[in-house]
Amino acid sequence: MADDKILAFPSKGDPGQIGSGGLSSGSGGGTFDGMEARVKRLEDDMSEIRKDLKTLLIDSAEMKGMLKGMPSAQSFGELKGRVDSLPTTAKVATLLGILGVLVTIATKWVELKTMFG
Repeated sequence: MADDKILAFPSKGDPGQIGSGGLSSGSGGGTFDGMEARVKRLEDDMSEIRKDLKTLLIDSAEMKGMLKGMPSAQSFGELKGRVDSLPTTAKVATLLGILGVLVTIATKWVELKTMFG
């Protein structure tokens, strides 16, 4: 069971070797042939990663500034309380109906006074 977790390292010439083409030895070139080009590519990639990271840091700072300007949960609670206290459609309709009755009574006062009394 414990042997299931052991990984074998590929041997030289193994077709599944990581980075096929690996480091060369012999022929007087040593084991560092092609290494400089790979290091250069890694340095270039790292430079690109740094640029991307700077952009992300700037973007996150802008977002942080925008969030500071947004209302807090307490402000939203106060706003909800104000909205809840606004008159509903039924309340507005009732007020308009009462206002209509009062205007009608005021304009027809003389006729109503003679009719009732």
